[in-house]
Amino acid sequence: MAEVRPFARGDEPGIRAVMEAARATDRYPGTTPADVDRRIPRLAGDPGGVAVALEQGRIVGYVQPRGDDLTVHPDHRRRGHGRRLVAAGCAIVRERGLDELRLYVPPHLPPSVAFADALGFRYRSSLWLFELDPSAVVPAPRFPADVAVRALRPDEDLDGYVAFMNEAFAGHTSPMSWTVGQVRHVHELPDFDPGLILIAVDAADPARRVGFAVLETTPGAEGGVGTRAGSVGLVGVVPSWRGRGLGRELLRWAVTELRRRGVDRIDLNVEASNERATRLYRAHGFQPAVEWPHWVLSAG
Repeated sequence: MAEVRPFARGDEPGIRAVMEAARATDRYPGTTPADVDRRIPRLAGDPGGVAVALEQGRIVGYVQPRGDDLTVHPDHRRRGHGRRLVAAGCAIVRERGLDELRLYVPPHLPPSVAFADALGFRYRSSLWLFELDPSAVVPAPRFPADVAVRALRPDEDLDGYVAFMNEAFAGHTSPMSWTVGQVRHVHELPDFDPGLILIAVDAADPARRVGFAVLETTPGAEGGVGTRAGSVGLVGVVPSWRGRGLGRELLRWAVTELRRRGVDRIDLNVEASNERATRLYRAHGFQPAVEWPHWVLSAG
């Protein structure tokens, strides 16, 4: 019997098995086992944002609109699971007040492209993986005089912090927002390191957060024994403080901090249409390495 239901705690091993099987078969560019390790524990932070497909009680697929991801186990494809998961994904985004379901459609897999086209998906934009040239000289940060910086505090007001994060990504080229529950869940994970978050505040009003950067570190690329990988996960500045070079200095802090921690490979993700950001990253030695095309379907 085939069905789709919302995510429940305890589904993580089944979803991991689907991720690992699909990754081995489909050879998605720009992904490593560490990416799976990072994603799995975070699923429970947004349980309403994931649905799973079952076949005889076994998880054989899932959809996570927030991650632009719909995946069916290679051994269980062409049985209708994908269509049912698309319907579930549309229901999730409608519940969140969004108009479209956005998914990564790997161009090197013709069946995936044909599936998306048959259901009415259309190409909208691309997300790029940018990698930093290891030889690139990136200056140390020099924050403006009217800005002070600090690490995330153990007693950080999460309500205010999350509201600030959402303000900093207002008008972003791709929809990004967080809830207090999602952020609290990540902060409570065993591997969470508050030192990987830098918050910029108004020097004249330290209670006013104006920008932030979030870093991530992983064991390294597949086959890269002894290497460490790091990502500039987020760089955000509130609208009223943009255009002052704060984002540039946050980026420089991110690279400097990752290198200080001994990271060998540094990357980040950026929307191809975000020309201001791509110019900034290229100017600091980042170059596009992998393109992830995203297709959209009306959720109405």
